Amino acid sequence: MKVTVCDFPDERERKEAAWQTLIAYLSATPSDIVVLPEMPFCYWVFDGDTVDPTIWRETVEIHDAMIARMAELSAPLVLSSRPVERDGRRLNEAFIWSAAEGYQGIRSKWYLPDAPDGREALWFHQGDRNFTPSSASGVNIGFQLCSEMMYPEHAREIGLASGHLIAQPRATGGNRRWHIAAAMSAATSGGFVASANRRSFDRDWFSGGSWIFGPAAELLAETTDAAPFATADIDTRQADRAKNEYPRDMHRTYAGRTV
Repeated sequence: MKVTVCDFPDERERKEAAWQTLIAYLSATPSDIVVLPEMPFCYWVFDGDTVDPTIWRETVEIHDAMIARMAELSAPLVLSSRPVERDGRRLNEAFIWSAAEGYQGIRSKWYLPDAPDGREALWFHQGDRNFTPSSASGVNIGFQLCSEMMYPEHAREIGLASGHLIAQPRATGGNRRWHIAAAMSAATSGGFVASANRRSFDRDWFSGGSWIFGPAAELLAETTDAAPFATADIDTRQADRAKNEYPRDMHRTYAGRTV
C-alpha cells in the first residue's frame, strides 16, 4: 500500500491553497494512508504565558471543520493529531480518520514540552502513555506525537505489539535529531515510520521536512522545499518479518532476565 507524508504550512492564509494542492497531488498519486503534521489546521498559537479561551475554541472549531472535509482527499486513511476538549481537559489527540468509519480518537500526547515557542504543558493537559497500536484497514498503527519521538522505548512497545506503521505528526525545527529519532523509531520497532512536519514561511519556527522510513531505518521518501508531499510503498508483511530479525529478536532472548 502507499503512504503519503505532507509538509503543511503554519500560516493561516496559506492553508487552503496547500489543502487544494494536496487534493490535486493525491488525485495524481492515490494513497492508502496520508499522514499530516501535528494539529495541522490552526496557526501555531501554543506559546505565551496564558491560555486564551477564545483562541482555544477557534483551534478546536477549525479542526472540526477540516475533519469534516477529509473525504476531499480521497484517501482511505488520514492520520494526524488535533486539539480537543474532553471532560473539561484540553488534549492533543492523535486520530485516525477513515473513509469507512470517520473519526476515531486514538490517544493523547503524554510528553508535553514547555519551551518558548511550545508551551504545550500550559495549553494542554497530559494525555496517556498507552502506545498500543490500533488496527485500521488491516494496518496496525501506533502514534508518537512530536516530542514523543525522543522516547524510543515507546517505538519498541509499538513493535512488540505487532505495529506495522508509526505515525509521527510533528511541529519542529530542522535540527537533525528529528531525522535520527524517526530512523531510530523504525529500527527499534521493526516497522515503517511516517513523520510529517509543519513548515513556517513568515517566522523561523518550523522547518518542514517529512520522511518515510522502512523497518531497517532505510529512507524511502522525503519532502523537499520544492516538493511538499512524498509517497512510498509499504508492505505490512515486511514489518511482520522484521519483528523476528536482529536486533528486535533479542527482546525475546533477554526478556525477564535479571542477571
